[in-house]
Amino acid sequence: MLIKINNNKSLNYKSPFISVCLPVYNMEKYIERALLSIINQSFKNFEIIVVNDFSKDQTINIIQRLQYEDNRIKIINHNKNLGVYLSRVEAILYSKGEYILLIDPDDMILNQNLFEELFNYNLNYQFDIIEFSVIQQKETRSKIFFPQEHEYNHYHRFKKKIIYQPELSNILFFQPNSNNYSMIICRTSWNKLYKKNLLIKTINYLEKEFHNKFLIAADDTPINMINFQFANNYSNIFLPGYLYFLRKNSMSNKIKDNNHLKIVSINYLLYFRLFYRYIKDFNKDLNYFYYDFTSFSPYFLKLKELNVSEYIPKAKEFLNNIIINKNIPKKFNYFINKLIFYFK
Repeated sequence: MLIKINNNKSLNYKSPFISVCLPVYNMEKYIERALLSIINQSFKNFEIIVVNDFSKDQTINIIQRLQYEDNRIKIINHNKNLGVYLSRVEAILYSKGEYILLIDPDDMILNQNLFEELFNYNLNYQFDIIEFSVIQQKETRSKIFFPQEHEYNHYHRFKKKIIYQPELSNILFFQPNSNNYSMIICRTSWNKLYKKNLLIKTINYLEKEFHNKFLIAADDTPINMINFQFANNYSNIFLPGYLYFLRKNSMSNKIKDNNHLKIVSINYLLYFRLFYRYIKDFNKDLNYFYYDFTSFSPYFLKLKELNVSEYIPKAKEFLNNIIINKNIPKKFNYFINKLIFYFK
């Protein structure tokens, strides 16, 4: 059913068009501006599912204050920290919207009309995935930059307005007009509008590998890898709408923290196992896997370097399974054998 927006922006629509899913852990400094950037959208037919992942600061108090002012905010509280991926999954399963928007609590929506523009753009096509552009900014001391001071605008220029299968399931592994496998695009999940039923299919596939063990880092790529496989269509539009705020203390900037490195290394092991299974399940070119494996192998090596004892046997088992299959492209044989020797 197609629904048009009337002058006062209200909709005759029983369930929300968009469910914004927001996992939160100790974000008292950022969560209010993130929520306000959603609440103040010109398009009103949405809900916000906030999963408070056992925050120990004032985060939950800020969320509850805003919830009192806007009942579209729904709160799920955890009694222990489960990590971003599982919090996202819980929010998606709890949501009632036709479409899902996954955002991070330290980021914000830049464009007050973003939801309305996505709704109107989607009217004639009913897309499975719509990707919009992102502006990235770094935290310098405690200053938050304005959008016009951005570092880059994240946007992929494809020749086609709409991409269908089977092309769709392959664009994740290429830069447009390039054969560089290592420069994988579309990894991020927070600048896309997804159909909820698509995400449910993806979650079911991921759980066959993760079994609720997926932790904190590197969940965007697996989500999109399977989403792009199961989706029927996709569109990428130049619509600046999301501010990605690169904090000094974000996960990507804690590379020297061994505890975080352990988490990242475990996540990459799970990701590589999933990726290898995905290649076999959907008859993809093995080069997709091996180029990615080569690029991110330093994280894989950290499992032994940091003595992540529970997962070292799983890393060995994974490498042995690769060897048993005897289908390694020749140019990667030396690399795989070197890894096997390292983990002995």
